[in-house]
Amino acid sequence: MTPDISQPKQVRKKNRKQEIIQISLELLQTQGYENFSYQDISSALGITKASIHYHFPKKEDLGLALCGAIKQWHEDLFLNLRDSDHSAKDKLRIFVEALLSYAEGPYKVCPLSSLQADVAKLPDTLLPALQDLDRHELDFVSQVLEEGRQNGEFHFPGDAQAQASIFVLSLKGALQYSRIHGGEWISPVLQQLDQLLQASST
Repeated sequence: MTPDISQPKQVRKKNRKQEIIQISLELLQTQGYENFSYQDISSALGITKASIHYHFPKKEDLGLALCGAIKQWHEDLFLNLRDSDHSAKDKLRIFVEALLSYAEGPYKVCPLSSLQADVAKLPDTLLPALQDLDRHELDFVSQVLEEGRQNGEFHFPGDAQAQASIFVLSLKGALQYSRIHGGEWISPVLQQLDQLLQASST
C-alpha cells in the first residue's frame, strides 16, 4: 500500500510559513521593513526565494502577516493580563518586561516601532494594519492606567489615552536610544514614568 504522505506535507508547509514569519520578524527588528529582502530570508533559512513567494507572493503579503503575528502576540499578552489578578501597576510592569524581552538582542527594537519608522515607505495596504496595531496597544495601556487610577494606584492628570501615549512613546524611545548607547537608557526612563504616574492630580 502506498503511504499517505499528504498530512506530513501539510505540516511542513505550515511550519515553513511560520519559519518565514519568524525570521522576517527578526529581520524587521534589526534591519527595518524596507531593508530586508527575500534573499535575506532565503539565506537565513536555506531555502529558495521561490519557496518564500509560494507563501507570500509579494512583500506586502508578508508585511500583513507580520502585522498579524505582532497582533497575536499582543492579544495573547493582553488577554492574560486582563484576566489576571495582578494590580494595575504589575500589569504595566509585566507589559514592559514582555516588550523588553521581545526586543532583547543586539540592535533589536520593538517590531511595531520598526514598522512605524518605515511608515513613509510602507505600501498603502499595510497602513490600516499598522494603525490597528497602534490603537490596540494604546487601548490596552490606557485601560490599565484608568484601572489603576480608579483603584488609587495611579494619580495622574488628564486623559488616560494621552497618558498611555506618553508612556508607550517614552518606553519605545528609550529602546531606540539603547540601540546606540546601551541598555542603561531603559531604567531611568522607567523610573521617570513611574514618578509621572504617581503625580498628584490636584
